[in-house]
Amino acid sequence: MSKILVVYHSRTGYTRRVALDLAGRLGADLDVIRIVQPMDGPVGYAMCAIEAFWGLAPALRRQEKDPADYDLVVIGTPVWFWSLASPVRSWLEKFGRRGKRFAFFCTMGGSGAGRVFATMKEMTGHAPVATLALTDAEIDATARAKLDAFVRVIRAGEPRRKTVRTPMHAPA
Repeated sequence: MSKILVVYHSRTGYTRRVALDLAGRLGADLDVIRIVQPMDGPVGYAMCAIEAFWGLAPALRRQEKDPADYDLVVIGTPVWFWSLASPVRSWLEKFGRRGKRFAFFCTMGGSGAGRVFATMKEMTGHAPVATLALTDAEIDATARAKLDAFVRVIRAGEPRRKTVRTPMHAPA
């Protein structure tokens, strides 16, 4: 079985909810992207939009996990102003070339996933093995089918484990 890391940033909690669900389904380790200077309230919201629009990369707190230690890194980001969230941009600048394989997911109010995934692909230098885009409304309505399909695509790319049959195992 592949060693998988789910790394994400979440400002409002939507991306966090999806990341926790995926980590549980995939048996993956989890790492949160945290910025040094929090962006709370209306001013923080405005700063998020400005940083995303201009492609800025804020300072991050220390990460717990090194993506080089994993076979697959699943990166989760909110879409800010139709762009990649600036904390995830910072993470990708620092760690994006360290991973072997990637999958991307994003959460958003309405649109911007295509642009965000293109940026992530460019920053990692790899086409993702799978992508998942969920609107906040879909997450609130429990987007099980989309999550199930995303996990199936990731699992389909894993090396198959050999099953060792012993006398205690009945034939399938």
